[in-house]
Amino acid sequence: MQTDVIGAGAMGRGMAALLRDAFPHWTVRLIDRDMSALTAAREAWKCEILCTDQPQQAELAPVVICAATWPVTLGVIESLASRATRGLLVSISRPAAEDVPRVQQALIQAPRLATVLPCGLEPGLTEILAGYLLESTEEVQSLRICCGGIVVPRPANPLGYKRLFGTSHLPLAKRDAYCIRDGALCVVPRFSDVQQLAWPGIGVLEHWHDGMQPRLSEHPKLSRPGVHADQRTLRWTRYVELVALLDQLGVLAEDAVDENTGLTPKQLFERATQRTFGLAENEQTKTLLAIDLAGSRHGRRSVQGLRLTFTDRVDVRSMALATCLPVVFLVNWLTGAGKAVGGFHYPETIITPQIAPVMLDWLARRGVEITMDRCDDDAEEGTAGLGRRERDSVPSPL
Repeated sequence: MQTDVIGAGAMGRGMAALLRDAFPHWTVRLIDRDMSALTAAREAWKCEILCTDQPQQAELAPVVICAATWPVTLGVIESLASRATRGLLVSISRPAAEDVPRVQQALIQAPRLATVLPCGLEPGLTEILAGYLLESTEEVQSLRICCGGIVVPRPANPLGYKRLFGTSHLPLAKRDAYCIRDGALCVVPRFSDVQQLAWPGIGVLEHWHDGMQPRLSEHPKLSRPGVHADQRTLRWTRYVELVALLDQLGVLAEDAVDENTGLTPKQLFERATQRTFGLAENEQTKTLLAIDLAGSRHGRRSVQGLRLTFTDRVDVRSMALATCLPVVFLVNWLTGAGKAVGGFHYPETIITPQIAPVMLDWLARRGVEITMDRCDDDAEEGTAGLGRRERDSVPSPL
Protein backbone atom coordinates (compact mmCIF):
# COMPACT_ATOMS: atom_id res chain seq x y z
CA MET A 1 0.00 0.00 0.00
CA GLN A 2 1.13 3.57 -0.70
CA THR A 3 0.15 6.72 1.16
CA ASP A 4 0.86 10.36 0.40
CA VAL A 5 1.23 13.03 3.07
CA ILE A 6 0.73 16.52 1.69
CA GLY A 7 2.56 19.18 3.71
CA ALA A 8 6.06 18.94 5.20
CA GLY A 9 5.52 21.20 8.20
CA ALA A 10 5.76 19.93 11.78
CA MET A 11 2.48 18.01 11.46
CA GLY A 12 3.26 16.51 8.06
CA ARG A 13 6.72 15.36 9.12
CA GLY A 14 5.26 13.86 12.29
CA MET A 15 2.58 12.12 10.22
CA ALA A 16 5.20 10.58 7.94
CA ALA A 17 7.20 9.31 10.93
CA LEU A 18 4.16 7.75 12.61
CA LEU A 19 2.94 6.15 9.40
CA ARG A 20 6.34 4.55 8.94
CA ASP A 21 6.06 3.14 12.48
CA ALA A 22 2.50 1.88 12.06
CA PHE A 23 2.84 0.51 8.53
CA PRO A 24 6.45 -0.62 8.03
CA HIS A 25 5.60 -2.31 4.72
CA TRP A 26 3.82 0.72 3.25
CA THR A 27 5.44 3.26 0.96
CA VAL A 28 5.11 6.73 2.52
CA ARG A 29 5.62 9.77 0.30
CA LEU A 30 5.86 13.33 1.61
CA ILE A 31 4.75 16.11 -0.75
CA ASP A 32 5.62 19.79 -0.36
CA ARG A 33 7.11 22.72 -2.26
CA ASP A 34 9.97 23.10 0.28
CA MET A 35 12.81 20.88 -0.92
CA SER A 36 14.93 21.42 2.19
CA ALA A 37 12.13 20.18 4.48
CA LEU A 38 11.56 17.18 2.20
CA THR A 39 15.24 16.28 2.13
CA ALA A 40 15.48 16.40 5.93
CA ALA A 41 12.41 14.17 6.25
CA ARG A 42 13.78 11.65 3.74
CA GLU A 43 17.03 11.40 5.67
CA ALA A 44 15.25 11.04 9.03
CA TRP A 45 12.46 8.59 8.13
CA LYS A 46 13.46 7.07 4.78
CA CYS A 47 10.26 8.25 3.13
CA GLU A 48 9.85 9.08 -0.54
CA ILE A 49 9.43 12.74 -1.50
CA LEU A 50 7.82 14.84 -4.21
CA CYS A 51 8.59 18.55 -4.54
CA THR A 52 5.68 20.46 -6.07
CA ASP A 53 3.42 23.41 -5.31
CA GLN A 54 0.56 21.79 -7.23
CA PRO A 55 -0.19 18.54 -5.34
CA GLN A 56 -3.69 18.40 -6.79
CA GLN A 57 -2.15 17.75 -10.21
CA ALA A 58 0.02 14.85 -9.05
CA GLU A 59 -0.84 11.17 -9.42
CA LEU A 60 -1.70 10.51 -5.78
CA ALA A 61 -1.73 7.32 -3.72
CA PRO A 62 -4.90 5.44 -2.68
CA VAL A 63 -4.49 6.93 0.82
CA VAL A 64 -3.93 10.68 1.04
CA ILE A 65 -3.39 12.61 4.26
CA CYS A 66 -3.49 16.39 4.04
CA ALA A 67 -1.41 18.29 6.59
CA ALA A 68 -1.54 21.48 4.57
CA THR A 69 -3.64 24.64 4.59
CA TRP A 70 -7.34 24.35 3.85
CA PRO A 71 -7.16 25.92 0.34
CA VAL A 72 -4.56 23.32 -0.67
CA THR A 73 -6.66 20.53 0.84
CA LEU A 74 -9.80 21.73 -0.92
CA GLY A 75 -7.97 21.74 -4.26
CA VAL A 76 -6.81 18.16 -3.70
CA ILE A 77 -10.31 16.97 -2.77
CA GLU A 78 -11.91 18.56 -5.82
CA SER A 79 -9.20 17.21 -8.11
CA LEU A 80 -9.56 13.65 -6.79
CA ALA A 81 -13.34 13.86 -6.97
CA SER A 82 -13.28 15.11 -10.58
CA ARG A 83 -11.31 11.97 -11.49
CA ALA A 84 -13.83 9.73 -9.67
CA THR A 85 -10.94 8.49 -7.55
CA ARG A 86 -11.40 5.51 -5.26
CA GLY A 87 -9.60 5.65 -1.91
CA LEU A 88 -9.30 7.53 1.37
CA LEU A 89 -8.46 11.16 2.13
CA VAL A 90 -8.03 12.42 5.69
CA SER A 91 -7.28 16.05 6.51
CA ILE A 92 -6.17 17.73 9.71
CA SER A 93 -7.06 21.21 8.45
CA ARG A 94 -10.43 22.74 9.30
CA PRO A 95 -12.70 23.47 6.35
CA ALA A 96 -14.22 26.90 6.05
CA ALA A 97 -17.89 26.51 7.03
CA GLU A 98 -19.06 27.71 3.63
CA ASP A 99 -16.88 25.10 1.89
CA VAL A 100 -18.44 21.99 3.48
CA PRO A 101 -21.39 21.91 1.01
CA ARG A 102 -18.85 22.43 -1.79
CA VAL A 103 -16.91 19.36 -0.63
CA GLN A 104 -20.08 17.29 -0.33
CA GLN A 105 -21.16 18.33 -3.83
CA ALA A 106 -17.75 17.46 -5.30
CA LEU A 107 -17.79 13.99 -3.72
CA ILE A 108 -20.99 13.08 -5.57
CA GLN A 109 -18.70 12.44 -8.56
CA ALA A 110 -16.56 10.03 -6.50
CA PRO A 111 -18.82 7.83 -4.35
CA ARG A 112 -15.89 5.53 -3.48
CA LEU A 113 -13.65 8.33 -2.19
CA ALA A 114 -14.01 8.47 1.59
CA THR A 115 -13.14 11.94 2.91
CA VAL A 116 -12.74 12.41 6.67
CA LEU A 117 -12.15 15.88 8.06
CA PRO A 118 -11.12 17.65 10.11
CA CYS A 119 -9.29 14.93 12.04
CA GLY A 120 -6.57 15.62 14.62
CA LEU A 121 -6.54 16.57 18.27
CA GLU A 122 -9.23 19.20 17.95
CA PRO A 123 -11.32 18.86 15.98
CA GLY A 124 -11.11 15.09 15.90
CA LEU A 125 -10.07 13.32 19.08
CA THR A 126 -12.05 15.77 21.22
CA GLU A 127 -15.37 14.93 19.52
CA ILE A 128 -14.59 11.18 19.37
CA LEU A 129 -13.95 10.95 23.12
CA ALA A 130 -16.76 13.32 24.06
CA GLY A 131 -19.11 11.00 22.17
CA TYR A 132 -17.66 8.02 24.01
CA LEU A 133 -18.44 9.54 27.43
CA LEU A 134 -21.86 10.78 26.31
CA GLU A 135 -22.82 7.26 25.22
CA SER A 136 -22.36 5.91 28.74
CA THR A 137 -24.46 8.63 30.43
CA GLU A 138 -28.24 8.57 30.34
CA GLU A 139 -28.97 12.18 31.34
CA VAL A 140 -26.29 14.84 30.80
CA GLN A 141 -25.90 17.96 32.91
CA SER A 142 -22.57 19.31 31.68
CA LEU A 143 -19.70 18.53 29.34
CA ARG A 144 -16.34 20.29 29.45
CA ILE A 145 -13.42 19.74 27.08
CA CYS A 146 -10.01 21.29 27.83
CA CYS A 147 -6.94 20.80 25.68
CA GLY A 148 -3.67 22.49 24.89
CA GLY A 149 0.07 22.12 24.47
CA ILE A 150 2.52 23.49 27.01
CA VAL A 151 6.25 23.52 27.65
CA VAL A 152 7.32 21.81 30.88
CA PRO A 153 8.64 23.35 33.04
CA ARG A 154 6.99 26.72 32.45
CA PRO A 155 9.00 28.93 30.06
CA ALA A 156 10.55 32.08 31.53
CA ASN A 157 8.80 34.51 29.14
CA PRO A 158 5.81 36.43 30.59
CA LEU A 159 3.17 34.44 28.65
CA GLY A 160 4.65 31.11 29.69
CA TYR A 161 4.16 30.06 26.07
CA LYS A 162 6.14 28.68 23.14
CA ARG A 163 5.03 28.03 19.56
CA LEU A 164 4.39 24.30 19.12
CA PHE A 165 3.43 24.28 15.45
CA GLY A 166 6.67 25.66 14.01
CA THR A 167 5.00 28.78 12.57
CA SER A 168 5.37 32.48 13.30
CA HIS A 169 1.68 32.80 14.17
CA LEU A 170 0.68 33.48 17.79
CA PRO A 171 -2.82 32.38 18.94
CA LEU A 172 -3.78 35.78 20.34
CA ALA A 173 -6.63 36.88 18.06
CA LYS A 174 -9.83 38.02 19.74
CA ARG A 175 -12.91 36.32 18.29
CA ASP A 176 -16.08 34.56 19.31
CA ALA A 177 -16.23 30.99 20.59
CA TYR A 178 -19.15 28.57 20.66
CA CYS A 179 -20.61 26.93 23.75
CA ILE A 180 -23.89 25.27 24.73
CA ARG A 181 -26.07 26.91 27.35
CA ASP A 182 -29.35 25.37 28.44
CA GLY A 183 -29.24 23.04 25.43
CA ALA A 184 -28.80 25.81 22.85
CA LEU A 185 -25.75 26.90 20.85
CA CYS A 186 -24.40 30.24 22.08
CA VAL A 187 -21.51 32.57 21.28
CA VAL A 188 -19.15 33.93 23.94
CA PRO A 189 -15.89 35.90 23.68
CA ARG A 190 -12.70 33.90 23.36
CA PHE A 191 -10.52 34.18 26.49
CA SER A 192 -13.61 34.65 28.69
CA ASP A 193 -14.52 32.84 31.95
CA VAL A 194 -10.95 32.02 33.00
CA GLN A 195 -10.74 29.09 35.43
CA GLN A 196 -7.97 26.89 36.80
CA LEU A 197 -7.23 23.18 36.62
CA ALA A 198 -4.58 21.24 38.57
CA TRP A 199 -2.89 18.62 36.40
CA PRO A 200 -1.07 15.89 38.36
CA GLY A 201 2.67 15.96 37.85
CA ILE A 202 2.56 19.31 36.04
CA GLY A 203 0.90 21.98 38.17
CA VAL A 204 -1.89 24.53 38.03
CA LEU A 205 -3.03 25.64 34.57
CA GLU A 206 -5.75 28.00 33.39
CA HIS A 207 -8.39 27.53 30.73
CA TRP A 208 -10.96 29.68 28.93
CA HIS A 209 -13.62 29.54 26.21
CA ASP A 210 -12.18 28.57 22.86
CA GLY A 211 -12.86 26.40 19.84
CA MET A 212 -15.92 24.18 20.39
CA GLN A 213 -17.28 22.63 17.20
CA PRO A 214 -20.87 23.88 16.73
CA ARG A 215 -22.00 20.44 15.53
CA LEU A 216 -21.74 19.20 19.13
CA SER A 217 -24.95 21.12 19.79
CA GLU A 218 -26.73 18.67 17.46
CA HIS A 219 -26.02 15.72 19.76
CA PRO A 220 -29.39 14.64 21.23
CA LYS A 221 -28.01 14.49 24.78
CA LEU A 222 -26.58 18.02 24.57
CA SER A 223 -29.58 19.71 22.97
CA ARG A 224 -31.89 19.29 25.97
CA PRO A 225 -32.91 22.10 28.34
CA GLY A 226 -30.59 22.44 31.31
CA VAL A 227 -27.50 21.04 29.56
CA HIS A 228 -24.26 23.07 29.40
CA ALA A 229 -21.15 22.30 27.36
CA ASP A 230 -17.99 24.13 26.39
CA GLN A 231 -14.49 23.63 25.04
CA ARG A 232 -11.46 25.44 26.44
CA THR A 233 -7.77 25.95 25.82
CA LEU A 234 -5.20 25.07 28.50
CA ARG A 235 -2.21 27.31 29.20
CA TRP A 236 0.04 28.22 32.08
CA THR A 237 -1.60 30.75 34.43
CA ARG A 238 -1.65 34.51 33.70
CA TYR A 239 -1.76 33.92 29.93
CA VAL A 240 -5.16 35.60 29.51
CA GLU A 241 -4.22 38.46 31.82
CA LEU A 242 -1.20 39.32 29.67
CA VAL A 243 -3.11 38.87 26.40
CA ALA A 244 -5.63 41.45 27.70
CA LEU A 245 -2.77 43.84 28.51
CA LEU A 246 -1.27 43.46 25.04
CA ASP A 247 -4.68 44.13 23.53
CA GLN A 248 -5.17 47.27 25.64
CA LEU A 249 -1.78 48.55 24.47
CA GLY A 250 -2.79 48.09 20.83
CA VAL A 251 -0.16 45.43 20.19
CA LEU A 252 -2.72 42.95 18.83
CA ALA A 253 -4.45 45.38 16.45
CA GLU A 254 -5.11 44.04 12.95
CA ASP A 255 -5.10 47.43 11.17
CA ALA A 256 -2.05 48.20 9.03
CA VAL A 257 0.42 50.66 10.57
CA ASP A 258 2.57 50.94 7.44
CA GLU A 259 0.87 51.65 4.12
CA ASN A 260 3.88 50.46 2.14
CA THR A 261 4.16 47.01 3.75
CA GLY A 262 0.62 46.59 5.06
CA LEU A 263 2.03 45.20 8.32
CA THR A 264 -0.19 45.24 11.39
CA PRO A 265 0.93 45.69 15.03
CA LYS A 266 0.19 41.99 15.66
CA GLN A 267 2.39 40.91 12.75
CA LEU A 268 5.21 43.18 13.93
CA PHE A 269 4.88 41.72 17.44
CA GLU A 270 5.04 38.18 16.04
CA ARG A 271 8.19 39.03 14.09
CA ALA A 272 9.83 40.78 17.02
CA THR A 273 9.20 37.83 19.36
CA GLN A 274 10.24 35.01 17.03
CA ARG A 275 13.18 34.11 19.27
CA THR A 276 11.27 34.70 22.53
CA PHE A 277 8.47 32.30 21.67
CA GLY A 278 10.49 29.90 19.52
CA LEU A 279 10.74 26.35 20.86
CA ALA A 280 14.27 25.23 21.65
CA GLU A 281 15.34 21.68 20.83
CA ASN A 282 16.08 20.87 24.47
CA GLU A 283 12.68 22.04 25.75
CA GLN A 284 10.10 19.38 26.59
CA THR A 285 6.45 19.75 25.63
CA LYS A 286 3.31 17.99 26.74
CA THR A 287 -0.08 18.10 25.06
CA LEU A 288 -3.04 17.61 27.37
CA LEU A 289 -6.67 16.66 26.85
CA ALA A 290 -9.25 16.62 29.66
CA ILE A 291 -12.92 15.75 29.21
CA ASP A 292 -15.31 15.98 32.17
CA LEU A 293 -18.93 14.86 32.01
CA ALA A 294 -21.57 15.18 34.73
CA GLY A 295 -24.97 13.55 34.55
CA SER A 296 -26.75 10.43 35.71
CA ARG A 297 -26.66 6.73 34.90
CA HIS A 298 -28.75 3.92 36.35
CA GLY A 299 -30.55 6.42 38.57
CA ARG A 300 -27.37 7.73 40.15
CA ARG A 301 -25.49 10.97 39.68
CA SER A 302 -22.38 10.19 37.66
CA VAL A 303 -19.20 12.21 37.09
CA GLN A 304 -16.59 11.00 34.62
CA GLY A 305 -13.19 12.49 33.91
CA LEU A 306 -10.93 11.36 31.08
CA ARG A 307 -7.30 12.57 30.91
CA LEU A 308 -4.78 12.07 28.09
CA THR A 309 -1.16 13.23 28.27
CA PHE A 310 1.02 13.18 25.14
CA THR A 311 4.77 13.50 25.77
CA ASP A 312 7.53 14.24 23.25
CA ARG A 313 9.22 11.36 21.49
CA VAL A 314 12.80 11.74 20.32
CA ASP A 315 11.62 12.32 16.75
CA VAL A 316 8.08 13.70 17.16
CA ARG A 317 6.80 16.50 19.40
CA SER A 318 3.77 15.98 21.63
CA MET A 319 1.46 18.24 19.60
CA ALA A 320 2.26 16.30 16.44
CA LEU A 321 1.59 13.05 18.32
CA ALA A 322 -1.77 14.32 19.58
CA THR A 323 -2.70 15.53 16.10
CA CYS A 324 -1.38 12.67 13.99
CA LEU A 325 -1.99 9.53 16.07
CA PRO A 326 -5.81 9.81 15.71
CA VAL A 327 -5.32 10.03 11.93
CA VAL A 328 -3.05 6.98 11.85
CA PHE A 329 -5.54 4.98 13.91
CA LEU A 330 -8.40 6.02 11.62
CA VAL A 331 -6.42 5.01 8.53
CA ASN A 332 -5.53 1.70 10.17
CA TRP A 333 -9.16 1.09 11.12
CA LEU A 334 -10.55 1.81 7.67
CA THR A 335 -7.88 0.01 5.64
CA GLY A 336 -7.17 -2.90 7.98
CA ALA A 337 -10.47 -4.69 7.46
CA GLY A 338 -11.17 -3.39 3.98
CA LYS A 339 -14.20 -1.43 5.15
CA ALA A 340 -16.21 0.03 2.27
CA VAL A 341 -16.74 3.69 3.17
CA GLY A 342 -17.38 6.58 0.83
CA GLY A 343 -18.46 10.19 0.93
CA PHE A 344 -17.92 12.93 3.51
CA HIS A 345 -17.49 12.05 7.19
CA TYR A 346 -16.58 13.71 10.46
CA PRO A 347 -14.12 11.61 12.50
CA GLU A 348 -16.64 10.75 15.23
CA THR A 349 -18.94 9.11 12.67
CA ILE A 350 -16.14 6.66 11.83
CA ILE A 351 -14.62 6.18 15.30
CA THR A 352 -17.91 5.66 17.11
CA PRO A 353 -18.35 5.27 20.91
CA GLN A 354 -18.13 1.50 20.45
CA ILE A 355 -14.74 1.79 18.71
CA ALA A 356 -13.31 4.51 20.99
CA PRO A 357 -12.07 2.04 23.68
CA VAL A 358 -10.10 0.22 20.98
CA MET A 359 -8.56 3.53 19.99
CA LEU A 360 -7.71 4.40 23.60
CA ASP A 361 -5.98 1.06 24.09
CA TRP A 362 -4.07 1.61 20.83
CA LEU A 363 -2.96 5.07 22.00
CA ALA A 364 -1.89 3.73 25.40
CA ARG A 365 0.30 1.13 23.71
CA ARG A 366 2.02 4.00 21.90
CA GLY A 367 3.01 5.83 25.05
CA VAL A 368 -0.01 8.07 25.67
CA GLU A 369 -0.80 8.32 29.38
CA ILE A 370 -4.56 7.76 29.82
CA THR A 371 -6.60 7.76 33.00
CA MET A 372 -10.33 7.80 33.68
CA ASP A 373 -12.13 8.59 36.91
CA ARG A 374 -15.74 7.49 37.40
CA CYS A 375 -17.69 8.58 40.46
CA ASP A 376 -21.28 7.46 41.00
CA ASP A 377 -23.43 8.97 43.75
CA ASP A 378 -26.27 6.80 45.05
CA ALA A 379 -29.05 9.24 44.31
CA GLU A 380 -31.79 6.73 45.05
CA GLU A 381 -30.66 6.30 48.66
CA GLY A 382 -29.91 10.00 49.04
CA THR A 383 -26.37 9.47 50.33
CA ALA A 384 -24.26 12.59 50.65
CA GLY A 385 -20.97 10.96 49.61
CA LEU A 386 -19.88 9.18 46.49
CA GLY A 387 -21.25 5.67 46.39
CA ARG A 388 -18.60 4.27 43.99
CA ARG A 389 -15.30 5.48 42.57
CA GLU A 390 -13.22 3.83 39.87
CA ARG A 391 -9.90 4.81 38.36
CA ASP A 392 -8.79 3.04 35.20
CA SER A 393 -5.55 3.43 33.29
CA VAL A 394 -7.41 2.72 30.04
CA PRO A 395 -11.22 2.93 29.85
CA SER A 396 -13.03 -0.34 29.24
CA PRO A 397 -15.55 -0.89 26.44
CA LEU A 398 -19.08 0.30 27.06
